[in-house]
Amino acid sequence: MRATRRLPTLLLPVALVAPAAAQVKHHREIRYPPLPEFKIEQPRVVTLENGLTVFLIEDHELPLIRASARVRTGTYYEPADKVGLANLMATVQRTGGTKRMSGDEVDEFLAARAATIETGMGGDAGTASLDCLREDFDEVFRVFAEILREPRFAEDKLEVAKVQAKASIARRNDNPNGILFREFSRLIYGPQSPLARLEEYATIAAVTRQDLVEFHQRYYHPNNIFLGLVGDFDTEEMIAKVRRVLGDWPRGPEFELRQEPYRTEPNPGIYFVEKRDVTQASIAVGHLGTRVADDPDYYALQVMNEVLGGGFAGRLFSNVRSAKGLAYSVGGGVGAGYLHPGLFRVVMQTKSSTMAAGVEALREEIRGMLDHPPTEEELQRAKESILNSFVFNYDSKSEILFQQMTYAYYGLPSDFLERYRANIEKVRREDVIRVARKFIHPEQLTLLVLGNPDDFDRPLSRFGEVTVLDITIPAPPEQAPALERSRAALDAGRKILERAVAAIGGGQPEALRALRQDTTVTATAGGPSFSFSQSVTVAYPDKLHQVMRTPMGEQRVVFDGATLAATARGRTMPLGKEHQERIREDLRRDLFYVALRAAGGGVEAIAAGSGHVEGTPCDEIEITVEQSRSRLCVAADGRVLRQSFQGRHPLQGSPGTVEIFFGDYRDVDGHRVPFEQRLHFDGQEVLRLSVTGLEFDPPIAPDTFAVPAPAEAGAGGGG
Repeated sequence: MRATRRLPTLLLPVALVAPAAAQVKHHREIRYPPLPEFKIEQPRVVTLENGLTVFLIEDHELPLIRASARVRTGTYYEPADKVGLANLMATVQRTGGTKRMSGDEVDEFLAARAATIETGMGGDAGTASLDCLREDFDEVFRVFAEILREPRFAEDKLEVAKVQAKASIARRNDNPNGILFREFSRLIYGPQSPLARLEEYATIAAVTRQDLVEFHQRYYHPNNIFLGLVGDFDTEEMIAKVRRVLGDWPRGPEFELRQEPYRTEPNPGIYFVEKRDVTQASIAVGHLGTRVADDPDYYALQVMNEVLGGGFAGRLFSNVRSAKGLAYSVGGGVGAGYLHPGLFRVVMQTKSSTMAAGVEALREEIRGMLDHPPTEEELQRAKESILNSFVFNYDSKSEILFQQMTYAYYGLPSDFLERYRANIEKVRREDVIRVARKFIHPEQLTLLVLGNPDDFDRPLSRFGEVTVLDITIPAPPEQAPALERSRAALDAGRKILERAVAAIGGGQPEALRALRQDTTVTATAGGPSFSFSQSVTVAYPDKLHQVMRTPMGEQRVVFDGATLAATARGRTMPLGKEHQERIREDLRRDLFYVALRAAGGGVEAIAAGSGHVEGTPCDEIEITVEQSRSRLCVAADGRVLRQSFQGRHPLQGSPGTVEIFFGDYRDVDGHRVPFEQRLHFDGQEVLRLSVTGLEFDPPIAPDTFAVPAPAEAGAGGGG
């Protein structure tokens, strides 16, 4: 007898589906019922006697508790000559520990409990957050409170934070989009406005530990803080805990809200940033936007922005990217800030060869919002898109709590969320037409383009007079002034240099023209150490071929004296003037090149006293080779024990004090060669090099310094 298998019965709601399908012949004819009423849970809000405002929402889904503090302060409140102070304060507030615990002890304490405490700083708010298991909350919250109230601001952690800040400055011109957004903000708000100021090496160097202490004392008071708590707790018990831990924190002076200065007059024009190591053009166009709090047209503006730049259905995406195929990415709209106007900004990335066509397309869409107002279909689609996505922005109790804190922080009504959907639904076509005319001014547009002008389809000047922006990063301040060039100091310095040259040059330094060196390199900065090997061929004065075999694959750098390029993973990227100058600086400071130039009288040396390197006495000299300055510590037998100079971190690129310690000297073809080098940056060892092979004046193939052509960019502008 054959076995039979009973299939499960599938019940379909035929009575509901069939009539609806029968009534329409196209999906656009389907009519949906009104969205159900959207209820937003209101947090419990309590203000302690010292002014601390606490927001609480219970969430028992998981045994977790999250806390978030928002402090009335921000980068807008730091002095212009110490830009970066607020961010340094927020960083070291956490890393530097508390009066009771060091920063490392805080790290260990949190790691043992799988908890986190973080601090940060925005333009108009300081932040602190906590995440932990419910069972660990009491002790973790006490540490959180200590970080808020009594940070240690350890000096060594400040120095680490400064190195990180300088590394960020050094990299700020690497990302084209970062440059575009940064410089566009400076054009609109003004470069000296707190809304657009930049951290510089000099402003970071000017910050002291006392500055951090005073900044914290000025703003971190309970009556300046909004504290939110969400998670698995009982509200009344949590209020009691907060009162026990933070209730005795004395009230401070009332916060004075500043109206930060910014450029209020339009700044129309055409601006250009040259960046020749890119294959795309980045474009931004726009002007000043508006504020949320005092603009009754805020809701109509949101609908207008959705029509213009709202995802796949917006005009920018549909027309510029999809229909014309011009953009890799495109979007934008009129920004509305909380305490100051946002920016009306439309941005796109396109092929260099379609830069001008891209500019024309953006201008056309901006003008089109006035000349060709949204249709009823566009209006309805925009409103539906906003409303359908609205609920997903507040689908967790954490999001609701922190959004309510935001509205309270900026003085918006607590029912702003509840009113949002109703006000969006009320927006009519004539409202969108009106706000487009109110907020979009084609005659006031600021246009900024970044890219390689040699690859543009048409010169940018076709659109009008062009102002070229200089984005050069100002050099860090000198750490030590140049020594006095007295005759006695020069004579003494020359004799010390001759001693070093005799050891380095092997008696005939002027005959040295090239070398090939193999090394093993161990990097010890920023986490676990890792090692790689490298081979370097140098032809003095200015040619270099370097091959690095790293865990990430082989990387190659070639410099022919005029052009520099790097190759990795089969792709070649040209490197600009800044990287070229770094290579030249390294070559000028190379000890063998110093010996070569000194033999021809091309090195100035000034005696700088005496010292010790790891117990060995030495004479110090300051040398200058083609405007590159460094200090050498030379032992009695001519060995250079240490070289120091103001340079850059070899891995991060940030500026600082570089010290190279030379050891394990060996004789090679009459030259005294250090087979070990230890490179320190701002007092910390970051690299250790061990020589595994060395050859003076080796045979060099004709194409050794031939710079490979850059890899071809992918075709198409709409990918």
